[in-house]
Amino acid sequence: MPAQVVAIRFPLRRMLMNVMAFSIGLGAISGAVIARSEDLKQASPASAPVTPALSERPLAGIAQITIRVSDLRRAASYYEGVLGFHHAFDVGEGGQHSSYYKVNDSQFLELVPSLKPGEIDRQARIVFETSDIEELRGKFAALDAAPGAIRREADGNRVFQIVAPNGFPFDFKQYDPGSRQVRLRGRLLGKGRIATHLIHAGTLVTDEATRAFLKRLGLTGVVFGERRDYLETPETDRNLETKNPPLDPDNPATRAQYLRELHGATNHFALEVADMHAVREELKRRGGYDDVRLRTAVGNNRHWLIHLFDPDGSRTEFMSRDVVADDVPSFSVMPPGPPAPPIRATQKGVYPWP
Repeated sequence: MPAQVVAIRFPLRRMLMNVMAFSIGLGAISGAVIARSEDLKQASPASAPVTPALSERPLAGIAQITIRVSDLRRAASYYEGVLGFHHAFDVGEGGQHSSYYKVNDSQFLELVPSLKPGEIDRQARIVFETSDIEELRGKFAALDAAPGAIRREADGNRVFQIVAPNGFPFDFKQYDPGSRQVRLRGRLLGKGRIATHLIHAGTLVTDEATRAFLKRLGLTGVVFGERRDYLETPETDRNLETKNPPLDPDNPATRAQYLRELHGATNHFALEVADMHAVREELKRRGGYDDVRLRTAVGNNRHWLIHLFDPDGSRTEFMSRDVVADDVPSFSVMPPGPPAPPIRATQKGVYPWP
């Protein structure tokens, strides 16, 4: 029996209500075979109220996602050519070179050319912005989170790291005067950006120890500050890159590709957009994608969703800012072409198109 997808989601106009918003079987999925329990270990998500981040945690939101790529030039064709984010700067540290792309004054994507053939883990770290790095580190130390020492990175900012029980690193960064990011404030904010807000990051969590650890630190089940950023911890995902035909997880010939796509889909980031139809048409123009690849559907979180992948298979989710009317069923599809009423789903979990 296929395993269900469980991920905490937050309808954006309802975030400040003290309710739970769960997304069971993520909407606007790609139509591929869903991961089963033998593909990724299952774990029950920790329940958490949808509330603002705890005031004693000086966290402003998500500052950066670091993504491993196989080739910087090829990756730039997607992050700059399709998404429209300006290349901001390059840094080198410890023999490692990386490129930063600017989403807005506070949020960046870092691309690290360290992905080797056959590797499936492309998400290198998630970085949160803090307004008081020393206070935050002290809070985490008091929670026995074993935060690393505060150090200065090559971009000029102070940062410390916490490693979750599953080995994934979370960094906490304070933007300091004179840093590369601060010097670029007010610049590289062109109209060509497909979106201007990174609303959430998702990282694979399959063990209860990591889920409980992140909840204890106040990193899950909450939204951060005025930006309303949040962290998702899905245990699996079926937004696979291969849409037609879906991959068979039991086929030895495609098993490796299936697992690789599974990781690339689960570890993702989401961009908030105001006009989903306009974004879809612009993505089609920039990337040459067909209508199936840009299928736009209503998720169980009541937002329009699109899923795209960079050249190495890391997923970008596009999520509408506004919620969809309650009378439009999940999995309903925005029809190709000019704006028109949605193609309504008539069966639960089944797309009415294509």
